[in-house]
Amino acid sequence: MTDLVTGLRPTALPDPTRPDAGLVLASLWHTEGPEQQQKVMSGVMDAWEEARLPAAYLARHCLAGSDGRTILNFAQWTDSGAHRAFAADPRNQQTLGSAVQALYSAGPPGRYAPHRLTRRNDGTARCFTATWYDTEDAGAARSLADARAGRDHAAPSSPNAVTECFYVAEDGRQLLVLTGFEDEPADGLRFRPFRGLVRPAGREN
Repeated sequence: MTDLVTGLRPTALPDPTRPDAGLVLASLWHTEGPEQQQKVMSGVMDAWEEARLPAAYLARHCLAGSDGRTILNFAQWTDSGAHRAFAADPRNQQTLGSAVQALYSAGPPGRYAPHRLTRRNDGTARCFTATWYDTEDAGAARSLADARAGRDHAAPSSPNAVTECFYVAEDGRQLLVLTGFEDEPADGLRFRPFRGLVRPAGREN
């Protein structure tokens, strides 16, 4: 594979608002408990840190669910085509794909395009919630995102949120809302960043 990038950095905190990410990959994995949760996250990130990654790769993070079982996988690439080419390469299927499948049997992640990336308050997002909405098509997903963003601006449902990001699935059938908080909210399933591998924004190749 050509056009490989060096200088990737291990960084726990994701940046869902980075403007150069044209593709977001996201999925939930459900493990048996805290021990397997930690084992899977560590093994997956070890595999990615050892992989040969193209310049289109921007970031990948594993976030630990507050229930001690769930894992939120969150990755960012410059564009969909570059990721599809990477995933289709037999060398990556044999090495990276096999390493991940040995830890956890997972289907392909959801593929999303950023729609609205909003910073609501000052601070650093250190905890996240993720909500998926089923939609009829991409237009309906964008309309739902705009309605929620407008409503929350007038009367925020999460007043302590630092960021709120809306992602529309490539097939238009889902809307993903990822909300970041500096302090962990009291209710619902929350995700704390565990490990990540990030290409610093603005890096020249």
